[in-house]
Amino acid sequence: MLKQYLLISSLIAVIDATAQSNTDTTQRKVFVTSGMGWGFAMGETKDVLQAKFSNSLGLDISLANNRYFVYPSLDFLTFRYDQQVPDPDYPYNLEKGRSNFYILNLAGGMRKRFGKLNTHAYAGPGAGVVIQPRAMVSSSEDKVTIESASHITPTLRAGVGADYRIGGFFLFVEAGWLHNFRQIQQRSVNVISLYGGLKTDVTKLKDNVARVIGIE
Repeated sequence: MLKQYLLISSLIAVIDATAQSNTDTTQRKVFVTSGMGWGFAMGETKDVLQAKFSNSLGLDISLANNRYFVYPSLDFLTFRYDQQVPDPDYPYNLEKGRSNFYILNLAGGMRKRFGKLNTHAYAGPGAGVVIQPRAMVSSSEDKVTIESASHITPTLRAGVGADYRIGGFFLFVEAGWLHNFRQIQQRSVNVISLYGGLKTDVTKLKDNVARVIGIE
């Protein structure tokens, strides 16, 4: 939970920096996106990572030309983890464990409007924390302890999606590709994510915050 809070704080810092550089806060739309779905490891990494339920949180911030937007987002990806390469610090390989990816993405994109339907595409760099489980076995105590090995990796994210307005909110679907530049179990990491969820207009809230902190 601490890592999630830290990542959410980073996301809030991004929108605050964007607001400070924006001298026309009344014309630029800001949406919160909240998605649920799965991340599917591709290629050789499928031997290690298998999809489990995941979620995402993001901000769709329109630029002066509202065809373009910036898209900071967080991926909370969860996988079943089957260790394939022995770790010299642990005597046993672990199967059916759990691995978590916490990825902060800083993407930019463009959208196309068709009445109530919008389509979009985006791409950009990011960084993430990857947690891998390990099994520590104590023969003297007849006990197995699950420990975590973590590392930080630069990432690259790209995707396409669509949303449809229903009343005061939007339903959206999104397909994305995530690449980690650091390997897992001596395997390259490429993940296809599929999310669906809600997209909410929070422009008025953003404008109210801007007034309070003196950004007009």
